[in-house]
Amino acid sequence: MRTALRTTAALAVLTVVLLSLLIDPWMPLHASWPFTLGLGLLTAAVAAWVSAGSALLSRRTIVLMAFLLVLSMRYWDFNSRKPFLRSFHGLTRGDTKEEVIRHMARFRLSGSGRGFVFARWRDRYPALSERVEFLCFTHTREGWGDSDWGLVHFVDGRLIDTQFSHD
Repeated sequence: MRTALRTTAALAVLTVVLLSLLIDPWMPLHASWPFTLGLGLLTAAVAAWVSAGSALLSRRTIVLMAFLLVLSMRYWDFNSRKPFLRSFHGLTRGDTKEEVIRHMARFRLSGSGRGFVFARWRDRYPALSERVEFLCFTHTREGWGDSDWGLVHFVDGRLIDTQFSHD
């Protein structure tokens, strides 16, 4: 019974890891640290449970290798979307416009302007209407991702919010 339960748990986690890897080129789950760390910890926990009867050194090696393998998936770039999202999610509130442009230098600056792009923002920040400036970044002109864009909003030259819209 215990062996069947361990095998089932190991197969379930392996299935989740493989599915996340298959989905990643179209919807980069591993560009997000919370997802990758959570999946890595789950994988390490199941690896520890499955290898419970092994010697301590081999058990630690198995757990560490399972965790590192899942963490490394964050850096497997199948296309330009994941590097774009890693850079885009690396922007922090309060960054200056120059810092944002430098941080996103690998990607295309495809637009900029003043005022609000979305009406919902006008309601949320009515006093800032004319002080808001935005920049729009894209990562490809190819058909599979040409409408992916990352929008960053600034007030008085400081980043206040980001928004990513995928293809």
